[in-house]
Amino acid sequence: MHFLQLTLNCNWRDRLRGALPGLLLAGLGLVALSIATTLPFRLPSGRPGPGFVPMLIAAALSVLAMLLAATGAARGAPSGRLPARPGLMLCAAIPAFGLLLPTAGFLPAAWAAASLALLATPGLGALRVVFGGLALAGGAALLFLGLLGIPAPLLGPR
Repeated sequence: MHFLQLTLNCNWRDRLRGALPGLLLAGLGLVALSIATTLPFRLPSGRPGPGFVPMLIAAALSVLAMLLAATGAARGAPSGRLPARPGLMLCAAIPAFGLLLPTAGFLPAAWAAASLALLATPGLGALRVVFGGLALAGGAALLFLGLLGIPAPLLGPR
């Protein structure tokens, strides 16, 4: 009986450890969402306001993080060491976008961020990173600048 109880406790702990990264990201997304709700979603002219994109991104982060938590809980804790490269590349993508946007424009900033995010994928070749980054940057430019009308230069400084 003691062995069965130990097995059940370990299984529960493994599931919690597997779900923990997703739960932490979901918490971060909910905090960001609560901050974004203090900004206007739409301007009086009907255009997207300063809270529009942060609110969408925070909501998407929360939903995707909950899916990650559910998947992690189903799989349990990963065995062995986790590689640092994916986390570092994803963390570098955000400041790269923020630093390049005012000086280089939306397209180069989105390409740099997307390429860094793609570098998080193990075994992805250089050509796929470069052209995948271009495809993602083009799609992001179409969505944010074209469809949503976010006022940012496509190329070059403001």
